Amino acid sequence: MKTLRFITPVDGDMLSDAAGNVQNGALEIEVQIAAPPDSAVTVNGICARWTGSCYAAVVPLKAYRNVLTAVCGYGISESAVVYRLKHAAGKFALSVDDNIWAFADLTKNKDVYTSIFENPYLRVYQKAHEKYGTTVRLNMFYSSNNPCGLEMYGPFDLSMMTDKFRDEFRANADWLHLAFHAQAEFPDRPYACADYAQMQHDYKAVTAEICRFAGDEALDTVTTNHWGSGSREAVRAEKDLGLRALMGYLELDRDGRPYVSYELTPEQVKHANEYGFWKDHETDMIYGKIDLVLNLYDAETAWRLLDAAKAAHPKKGFVEVMIHEQYFYPAYKAYLPDYAQRIFSACRWCRENGYTPAFTSGVLFE
Repeated sequence: MKTLRFITPVDGDMLSDAAGNVQNGALEIEVQIAAPPDSAVTVNGICARWTGSCYAAVVPLKAYRNVLTAVCGYGISESAVVYRLKHAAGKFALSVDDNIWAFADLTKNKDVYTSIFENPYLRVYQKAHEKYGTTVRLNMFYSSNNPCGLEMYGPFDLSMMTDKFRDEFRANADWLHLAFHAQAEFPDRPYACADYAQMQHDYKAVTAEICRFAGDEALDTVTTNHWGSGSREAVRAEKDLGLRALMGYLELDRDGRPYVSYELTPEQVKHANEYGFWKDHETDMIYGKIDLVLNLYDAETAWRLLDAAKAAHPKKGFVEVMIHEQYFYPAYKAYLPDYAQRIFSACRWCRENGYTPAFTSGVLFE
């Protein structure tokens, strides 16, 4: 183990203003350094105090990208690059995985519907936006291969999606975005071992169709890959194609292994939980924490879990909640009659706890 190392924040951590105090336009944070006692540690020239277990110094973050350099009295130094997210604290977003069936319905009813919000599923999100200002990101499959969807709509893929509603998607792009998710629902974890070419093919296929039928304005640069899967090469392909951040559960299972967390290590998952976002400097990809999966919990339980998450990670200023499309439909084996209420309840929790709506992609950069 290094004799001098950053405990928190660490290289790649992305901090909202909830992580410290804003003074004179800078975010002042406590930096904790592991070093032997009597090491005379400084951080960016600021003398650190010994706390009994580590060294700590209050350091201002004056820019989006900040270099922290710790130096000890016997000449060893260590550096970390961290980020200040000025627009992330007190913001929330809603994302939805596995979207495809509503678009089959829009196409089926293109000569009946005069608006995309005549589709009852999309109307739920319009109501969430009307009631709470919610921003919504729909993560899209290219094709439908779930038996329930095939029974309802027959074979369907995004190349078949009508472009009749393109102008309406564009007009609502200030709160409704679409993004890549996967080729299809099955198999699970499709990109865990994917090479660059496979991801390049699938990502281009989905995003090209989104731009065709919904306009460039609707395409988001943040998404969640299906099952939070993504090999290093798959992630590199997404980054090269313009994707800037990947959201995931970023949880550890009972055995301490990352779950729905791409290829992050347990330590990286822990840091992403502490501050909300972590940047991998090797791939230049940002990873973000999804706070709650709404199809797993009823509204009352979701409130308790959101309360607990807020208390457990006070330095994390941004909230993203998520749900999956399938659970909306009565024909689906795991149908949730209270699907809409779960969404409205989570959005209400965010507003009542002082969070205001924003796209995740809108808070991650300068």
